[in-house]
Order: sequence, then structure tokens, then C-alpha cells
Amino acid sequence: MKIAFAASEVWPFIKTGGLGDVAEALPKALSEYKDSEVAVFLPYYKSIKQNPEVKTDLVSVFETRLAWRRCYVGLYRLKSRRKKLRIYFIDNEQYFARDRIYGEPDDGERFAFFSKAVLESLTVLSYVPDIIHSNDWQTALSVIYLKTLYYGKFGFSEVKTVFTIHNIEYQGKYDFSILGDVFGLDAHNKDIVEWEGCINLMKGAIQCTDIISTVSPTYAKEIQSPEFSHGLDKILCENSYKLTGILN
Repeated sequence: MKIAFAASEVWPFIKTGGLGDVAEALPKALSEYKDSEVAVFLPYYKSIKQNPEVKTDLVSVFETRLAWRRCYVGLYRLKSRRKKLRIYFIDNEQYFARDRIYGEPDDGERFAFFSKAVLESLTVLSYVPDIIHSNDWQTALSVIYLKTLYYGKFGFSEVKTVFTIHNIEYQGKYDFSILGDVFGLDAHNKDIVEWEGCINLMKGAIQCTDIISTVSPTYAKEIQSPEFSHGLDKILCENSYKLTGILN
């Protein structure tokens, strides 16, 4: 089985919380199964590029379109002896040469680019996975794009998706004025991401993905209630048939 894993942080390269730990441990564990192959994608942040202990090889340079923009993508691979677990870094200094990884005014555009570049990198690598596993709102668009812009292309129509919610408080909420201009989604895709009058990228991934997972069975139950869902309890209850909790 081929698995592509997309995350905004992966330990030991970058970490702000539990996502970074899971994004390091889970792909490693999956790669140890017989007949499995895992590719992990994360942004090539400035702190990683400047870390002399992180040795990489340039795999490819290409462009991807994000709405009206044509964006540079540098695809790098970690130098490693592991053949069943490969770590890839998505480079674009306009988006990732920052002193912090979150909290920028253009975070929506930055991670839309990353989500799009992950899918484009799979085509460049001729790596069509059985599963794409995305994590939190920063990679929610990889699921949404797969089911909209990329559906039926490059052999992606058979790819299944898993979307993991590590922290439901942060959902990727934006005004609809940037639906086409930044995210490159047409008006007929509006219903996929619309929630409570705005774009909600996590909601869109919940609707589009094949499986939703969370960090524990308890959390899976909690986020289906108004007290813990930060407004997403209704859509999660509607999709409870594909929601599961797996203890970190």
C-alpha cells in the first residue's frame, strides 16, 4: 500500500504541538508494515533550510497554478537510507521563508499553495498513492482539491483520503471574497466549504474525505457536541459514519 502523508509540521524538523509528534511517529510505524510505502510532505520552512543537520537532495523544480498565480515549487527529499519512508520538503521562499510557521496574514494562501503543491509533487514523482492522509486545516485543501480540481486526473480518482483533526479550534475560516482569487475554487464548489456564512476549510475536508480520524475515541465523541466542536458539531454528526478516534 502506498500512503502520502501531508502535514504542516513533522518532528524532528519542526513542531509546535501534538501534530508534529504524530506526523513523525505514524508514517514511520506504517512504513514498517510489509508491502507498505510512505511519502511524507511538509513545507521547507526557513528554520529547516538553515539547519545544517538536515541534508536534502533536490528532486525537481516546477510550477503550480494557484488561482491566477503561477508559483515556483522546489521539491526536495531528505537524504536517508530508508527506502520505504521518504520525507519530502516543498520549497517556496515567498511562503515559507518566515520566522514563524503560523499566524501570518496570508496563512490561507500559504497553505493552499502547500496543499496544491503536494498533489502536483505526486504527479511529478509518478507516485499515485492508495491513500492521502491530511492533517488539520492547513492541509484540508489537499482533500478538497483532490475531490474537485484533480478528480479523475492523473489516476487520482481511485485515491482514498483520511483527514485527521488534531485541534478542532483552528478551522481555516476565510471570507468568500477569496474563494476564487486565492483558493482557485469555482462558485459551484462554494457549498463544499461554506459554513456559517464563510469559508471553512476544515468543514470542506470533513465533507470531502473518505475517513475522518481524531486523536482519541474520547475526542471523537466530544467534538460531536456543541461544547467541544467550536461550531462543527452538526457537520460532524452528519458524517459520524466515517468518524473514528485512534489514540495517539
